[in-house]
Amino acid sequence: MIPRYSRPEMAAIWSPETRFRIWFEIEAHAADAMAELGIIPKAAAAKIWAKGKSAKFDAARIAEIERETK
Repeated sequence: MIPRYSRPEMAAIWSPETRFRIWFEIEAHAADAMAELGIIPKAAAAKIWAKGKSAKFDAARIAEIERETK
């Protein structure tokens, strides 16, 4: 998102932190579905939500880890 062409609220939607938050939610919903199918324990799915719900995603640190692991 090009800052000069967008409002802060719109830029926030496309920020890396928001992208990681959405990815977390997709994975957490997948864990819920796997728990319903008996693939993982329901307690594990609940723990994923509990730990990740208030997590802060550090985009710079994630990028650093990605560079180190590729």
